[in-house]
Amino acid sequence: MIRLFSGNRVGVLFLLPLFVIIFQILHWQTGQVESQVNDFGFWGELFVPEYLSYFLSGIFITGNALLLNRIYNRHQFLDKNSFLTSLLYIVLITFCHAFYHFDYLICVHSLLLLMLQQFFEIKQQTDARKHVFNAFVFIGAASTLQPLLLLFSPFFLISLYNLRSFYWREFILALLGIALPFLYCLTFLWWCNLDYIDNVDFSTFSYQFTDFIWNFLFIALIIIITFFGLRPKLKKSSVRLKKQVQVLWILVIMGLCVGVFSLLQKSEGDNLTIALLFLISLSTFSFLHKTYGVISVCILYFSIAYSMLKFFIA
Repeated sequence: MIRLFSGNRVGVLFLLPLFVIIFQILHWQTGQVESQVNDFGFWGELFVPEYLSYFLSGIFITGNALLLNRIYNRHQFLDKNSFLTSLLYIVLITFCHAFYHFDYLICVHSLLLLMLQQFFEIKQQTDARKHVFNAFVFIGAASTLQPLLLLFSPFFLISLYNLRSFYWREFILALLGIALPFLYCLTFLWWCNLDYIDNVDFSTFSYQFTDFIWNFLFIALIIIITFFGLRPKLKKSSVRLKKQVQVLWILVIMGLCVGVFSLLQKSEGDNLTIALLFLISLSTFSFLHKTYGVISVCILYFSIAYSMLKFFIA
């Protein structure tokens, strides 16, 4: 399977929806399917029927996998096209609740990937005002769904100025871009006569705390393998690729911070997948390393096996 997705075979992308459907069918067979009211940040709560929830989450997850792969190939992380990032995304997100129940987190993934696409279109010697504004509009939209992203917005500015020098006009456009979705959100709340406040509770931890620790350790293992697997590639890479890799590391740290604070605020552990979202593109380099490639392949196959066996484990 690794070879299949590592090669330049566009047809393997048609397998992605099949994988999503298989995992969702296995989840449905366990009887865990349910209609529920989902929290969408400042927009309030949304009731999603059970089968519509499967459909929407499947569409968004497949779309995210394709978009992540497009960013990876378009910006030449490798010398040839590879579709491994899309497979990694789908396999690793199967451990997330949002894979089976449509909620704000999958939408946040989509918006952050659109932001990343705009970031990587920024060049040092060209006019980047359009891309800066668009990127921060996506950041603002994601922050209306997950308000903690607004708290860590300096990470996005650091990422921007890692790619490009500081310009006041672009900084002002960034502030306007991030504020625009909140203006629409407040208008929506006023128009619908809603008063939604996300109460912060630091007093209790839920049963997800143990899951959070295991997920955190799993991501830490991937980070270590990725770091050492990436070093040989960076020695021979272009300055542009080094900057893109630095941006991804900055956003991985931001995702870890959001995950930890989300656990404290709402006892939710799934927000760690925000870090995983940016880590996936970096982790593909470890598959090319002679030593860490074997470890990476073992981890991937273990993840695939466990993600399917967990439905049969009481």
